[in-house]
Amino acid sequence: MDIEEFNKLEEKVRNLVGVLKHLKDENKKLKIEMSDYKKGASELDKERNEVKLKVKSLIELIESIE
Repeated sequence: MDIEEFNKLEEKVRNLVGVLKHLKDENKKLKIEMSDYKKGASELDKERNEVKLKVKSLIELIESIE
């Protein structure tokens, strides 16, 4: 392998390392976003359950009046 081929290989490896670093950073960012979405979904589920309980309680109250 002559020096020119080695230099080309070195450049390809450097490019690959750059792409891998970019993908790693993007993956980290996406994991954070996914975690935020899961937290939001969990909060919505909690609120939805609270609303269901309140509606159920109101329905029971109305039925007890009849």
